[in-house]
Amino acid sequence: MQNLARQRDAWDEEITRHHRHPLRAVIDDEDLNNVYIDSSQKRLISKAVQIEPHFTVLDYGCGVGRWTLWFAQQVHHVVGVDISPKMVEVARQAADEAGIRNVEHHVIDDLPLPFRDGMFDLVNVVWVLRYITDGDELTRTVQEICRVIRPGGYVTLIELTTRGEPVFKTHDDESSAPRVYRRWEQYQSLFEECGMTMKENAISSASPLYWFYFAARNAARRRDLPDLLSPMAPLFVSVSLATEGLTTGLMQILPERDFFWCRHRFLCFEKPAIQT
Repeated sequence: MQNLARQRDAWDEEITRHHRHPLRAVIDDEDLNNVYIDSSQKRLISKAVQIEPHFTVLDYGCGVGRWTLWFAQQVHHVVGVDISPKMVEVARQAADEAGIRNVEHHVIDDLPLPFRDGMFDLVNVVWVLRYITDGDELTRTVQEICRVIRPGGYVTLIELTTRGEPVFKTHDDESSAPRVYRRWEQYQSLFEECGMTMKENAISSASPLYWFYFAARNAARRRDLPDLLSPMAPLFVSVSLATEGLTTGLMQILPERDFFWCRHRFLCFEKPAIQT
């Protein structure tokens, strides 16, 4: 419970600090990165899953509602849950302001999840599981996620990963919330142990073109050079997204080296349908 309180306080603090720019609280302090990362992640999910109008979707760790509002425009009903009361309030307000009525947001802080077996067609889990630092709790969480998915339903998982042993961090530039970076294979094993089948394994937000542009722009700013690159930001984001399938596919077949490796991993799992 102590870790839960630290997590809740950290996220409440983030949204208080970034209340005028909610995406900065859940993605990055840099708005341009937010546009690219958010668009890249949504492209991957749209490609991996045939999202149907009749779907009921759970966004586990909904934060400020960037996913719940996106899904709500495509499906019958969306439920978002999060441990941060302040983030849930922001998500509710965003839905009200957008006039979106087929979405609900709730604060939860314990397991089991308050949903019946097989309630959801899709459970979305983006940048959440690394904040579950206890191994047993992580296992229980994955089991609960799999329990509430209907047979034939999906889990879409995006997480920051590591290549080696798990890495524990807290109080750095990314977040003050305790977290553990794990190998993506560990997440694969946890879901497969629950009977899920991995449908997709891809790199997210990994266009070298975009990150080279971003690094060059920041280097010019640090050296007080003329900022010739910022006006080109929309073009670089668009081209990076358009070519991301090619560049990330190439990165996946190259040997893992620091230059080519990307921490952003997208996994999609499917729950086997009941055979009749």
